Amino acid sequence: MATLEGVRRRLDEWRPRIRSTFVIYLTPRPSPIPPERIDERFTVVTVTDPADPLVAWACSSKRQRRIAREAMGTGRWQLTVALDPDGEPAGRLWQSSASERDLANGVPRMRLCDDEVLMFDLFIERRHRRSGLAFTLADHYFRLLDPRTTHVRFVYGFVDFENVASILWHHAAEFQIAQTVNLLEVGPFVKWKLPFSDVPRFGPMSRRGRHTDPDRDVFGPPLMP
Repeated sequence: MATLEGVRRRLDEWRPRIRSTFVIYLTPRPSPIPPERIDERFTVVTVTDPADPLVAWACSSKRQRRIAREAMGTGRWQLTVALDPDGEPAGRLWQSSASERDLANGVPRMRLCDDEVLMFDLFIERRHRRSGLAFTLADHYFRLLDPRTTHVRFVYGFVDFENVASILWHHAAEFQIAQTVNLLEVGPFVKWKLPFSDVPRFGPMSRRGRHTDPDRDVFGPPLMP
């Protein structure tokens, strides 16, 4: 019975789905996270070495580890990890600093300008999900992107239309909507934009965007009124 249940879970994981998604953005600024939402019990570290043991923790499969290590080896990806008071990993956040062009690496194909980055795969261990850790990670991220010391002008991310918790969190972190797209997802690695689903047709998920005209700014409404 356990084997049959495992097969069902596997088939469900690879069942094609179409997800309506917000492409969100923010501009580097002093951290908007209130001090009372920051949990100082956690230590946040930035990982750039592909051989770091935290990379294995942050990836759920051998294929994912291989993809991540190759991207980190070229300097394209870096990993932010929050450690609990015992030194155990409790949460993570990935960042890409170059256009994502691979067809099946688990990240939607996005075109980035030289002064843009993509934030993806925010994850908090279940036992820490009501601890304020997500805001602690966000505060650390804002400090990394201090406008006085960084060349980055825009930070992007993705939020599923149906993920209310994620929408609330990104709204609290002051993300705004750059575009909306429909993504075809098959398993953990295929996330393709459906043709002509990008609205507006100027942005990181479009043929035209700041990657073709860096002088233009990104603009859009907040995630919530």
